[in-house]
Amino acid sequence: MTTYFIADLHFNDANIIRFCNRPFQTVDEMNQTIIANWNNVVSRDDTVFVLGDVYTFMKTISKNDMQDFYNIISSLRGHKFLIKGNHDDQPDQLYSTCNCFEFVSPYPVIYDNFFLLSHEPAMLSETTPYFNIYGHIHNDNKFVDNITSKCVSAERINYTPISLDTIKKGISSC
Repeated sequence: MTTYFIADLHFNDANIIRFCNRPFQTVDEMNQTIIANWNNVVSRDDTVFVLGDVYTFMKTISKNDMQDFYNIISSLRGHKFLIKGNHDDQPDQLYSTCNCFEFVSPYPVIYDNFFLLSHEPAMLSETTPYFNIYGHIHNDNKFVDNITSKCVSAERINYTPISLDTIKKGISSC
């Protein structure tokens, strides 16, 4: 069993393609690419933490919107956990409907007594006892990975969940 991380999927969000210069022509192409990339690395028994901004709902959620959300999230392999982001503005219960996410938190969480999982980056000193794994900033080059943090926004990790082992190797090379 492997643990993975990814943030800022923005499923169903046409605007994110333009705003972040994503290499997709359509929302469907983006959604299908992210789903395929996810399922190519994640197995049924793996764990994936989504660090916010998972799906963009319409302003008034319709039955079709809910069905689309369910179809996308349930097609993703693994045990899924959501740390809500600024675009995850629906009630926590909606995200866990039909067992889409096994755990939903509106707040950052500590994983394995060392990793601070958050949507937005935390400002940590070099002497902090934690390492921040975060999203939110997409491909903003003002934020760089360092000895206290790693950005897992989809644009930075080729729209594919990244394993905890890969992150740990990056920490040890700093």
